[in-house]
Amino acid sequence: SGVEGGVVHLRKVGEESEVTLELVDGEGKAVIGEDGQGAEVVFRVGVERSFGAALDCLDEEEAWVANERRRVVVTVVSASHLPKKDMMGSCDPYAVLEMDGTEQKTRVIKGTYEPEWNQVLPMGWAGKSPEGSMRITLYDDDLTGKDEIGSAELECSVLFRQRMDEEREVVLGVNDKKGAPVVGKDKQESVVKLRVKLESKVLGLVAAESEQEAWVPAEKRRIVATLLRAMHLPKKDMLGKVDPLVVFEQQGKEFKSSVKKSTYDPEWDGGERIELDWVESEG
Repeated sequence: SGVEGGVVHLRKVGEESEVTLELVDGEGKAVIGEDGQGAEVVFRVGVERSFGAALDCLDEEEAWVANERRRVVVTVVSASHLPKKDMMGSCDPYAVLEMDGTEQKTRVIKGTYEPEWNQVLPMGWAGKSPEGSMRITLYDDDLTGKDEIGSAELECSVLFRQRMDEEREVVLGVNDKKGAPVVGKDKQESVVKLRVKLESKVLGLVAAESEQEAWVPAEKRRIVATLLRAMHLPKKDMLGKVDPLVVFEQQGKEFKSSVKKSTYDPEWDGGERIELDWVESEG
């Protein structure tokens, strides 16, 4: 995969963005890792400038940028005041999250009206704010299948208006299929507690300004990449795993990272800074 240098130079100077690139082979086909997932590499990229006097740059963030994906990550914390659902025993609850075609569920906790999951369930990546709502449904697991306890909803429009990467706690009342509050064995209304946050990544080309910042006389700029990690790499050797490194290319010149030994998911701890050459004009 590649990021066009001209597009990178459209970044606001001094601003870094995290970029996720999906790897392709020489024929343009997706590289599939040893674990059966598509191979990716993740790094941060920015533009530096060098000239006689410092300039102040405004930093405006758009709601969505080109090739951006966002997702809601939900931590299902707990539920309280659940009802008795079986003639024998108490309740074996679990939760199912549904949003925009993605479904995730927690593990079952046996014999309790006050389950605590603290389980992280990431929803699917979206290229725009989904319509509708995120639904969480509580079930009682029993021998005959599942017995619905009740559900709660959060509007997607609300979830996708959150500040990026800020986690918020939400307590929702649980309603039955007729919309009435579910009342627990202790005669209190059932609730479910969540923590939700919004994450973002940019695929392929780096998100850019519509116009490049003006160059001043004698100014030079360069691209600086901070290599973070790669994931789901394929097996390349008959013996052992793979010893990956990353090569950045600029106008025929190569800039190589350090080699990570025997791993399909290399991480460059703290980020490995790779500085490309200074240029005196756009491109």
